[in-house]
Amino acid sequence: MRPRAGGGGTPSAPPPWLWLLMAAYLWQLPSGVGWWRAQIRDLWTDRGGYSAEVVASPGFAALRVSTVSQLMPTLVLVAGLFTVAVPHVRGRYTRWRYRLTDVTAFDDGTADATGQEGLAGLRRAARTWAPGTTLAVSMWGESPPARVYATGWRERRIAVSLEFVALWRRSPDRARALLVHEVGHLDCGEHLVAGLGSPFTRTVQVWPVVFLASGVAPLVWLAARHEPTSSLMWAQVVVVLSKATVVMVPVAALWCAELAADRYAVAVSGPATVAQALHELRPPGRRHGFWNVTHPPMRLRRWCVERADRPVVPVLLTVAGPLALLAHATVVTLLGGVALVLAGDPLPAAVASSLELAHRNLLTVPLWAAVVCVVLVWPELAAVWLRLWRGRAGAAVVPDATAPPGVFAMGHWTVRAAALVLPALVLAVALLPPTGAIDRDPVLRPSTASAETASHP
Repeated sequence: MRPRAGGGGTPSAPPPWLWLLMAAYLWQLPSGVGWWRAQIRDLWTDRGGYSAEVVASPGFAALRVSTVSQLMPTLVLVAGLFTVAVPHVRGRYTRWRYRLTDVTAFDDGTADATGQEGLAGLRRAARTWAPGTTLAVSMWGESPPARVYATGWRERRIAVSLEFVALWRRSPDRARALLVHEVGHLDCGEHLVAGLGSPFTRTVQVWPVVFLASGVAPLVWLAARHEPTSSLMWAQVVVVLSKATVVMVPVAALWCAELAADRYAVAVSGPATVAQALHELRPPGRRHGFWNVTHPPMRLRRWCVERADRPVVPVLLTVAGPLALLAHATVVTLLGGVALVLAGDPLPAAVASSLELAHRNLLTVPLWAAVVCVVLVWPELAAVWLRLWRGRAGAAVVPDATAPPGVFAMGHWTVRAAALVLPALVLAVALLPPTGAIDRDPVLRPSTASAETASHP
């Protein structure tokens, strides 16, 4: 089978939001260290300025517990940097944890009873569809069907499960679609950040549990106690809760990587086969159960697969980063307004101040100018990015950004113009002058507000 012809479905790689996120984490590392030093000083030492009565109150205890949820973004940061920096350590752990064995150890060159080739055929398919890639079989019974993993910065490796081998014998087309999906990750260098045995994805996976246990639970506990001192800390706990939601940004980056890899598979196998292959990823007995937070919901994946050759999917993948940043800013703004109301702010002042805080801290001109530049110039850089990660593997059979762009390719002017609308609008808002609502806020600037009240009796 060769790549599908026509249709304009050239799966040019979207901006590498996962890698750009790692770069942003590295840039923010010094300020993050300083912020945590201040948190430890204020909440865990006697230099925080709180009275003994406040420190002994249930509200302060809830505030301390809620800071654990704030630790998750830092842990995601550290895990991501560790994952990229020491792939050799991760590779040794992955081989041990999932009992990986090179596929050549099982290659007997025979065919099964149905006439389909066994592992010998799988090896030949890997050489065709994933050139330069080492294939390993996991002998651990609960491993995913196929995942990329890293053993070095330049090695290309895919681990397949025994269930995947059975799928190859039963339905080679579906297995091929899953294999090419993983090739999409390899061609974008995402195996160094995500994939099997990644500390980064593992940390993101446990975030919902930590968020509920240390972020939401303290709020419920405060509400149940009905103690007067608890009300003093409600606002601060909500602020802590809002800061912990930043983890939704790496989740969005991981989802974008998965949806882009699905487009790779569609370019080879077609949407119908890829949709059938995605069905194989659902664990038995959980057809409508929970899903992994590092992967998009199956309904979203099938929706994008069905529309892989339409402009909506390239546009969504291109603006995935700006959308995630804007969604996070929206959540933080809403929770910030709630925190100000709980602290005693009138509702109009709380709304104005929360919007001003978002404008100052989240809608910054350097950040959104960089986002606009990435969206604007990425189509010219996509081919270079793919060649960087393919290396000695050479050109894959999957069409890439060097192919003549179809009407729905990432670099087409209609896709580029549509993708630029959102970040350009946010940048325009970021360039607006401040309103001064923070300086007039009676909670954030009580002395200023009192002075204004005295001057206007």
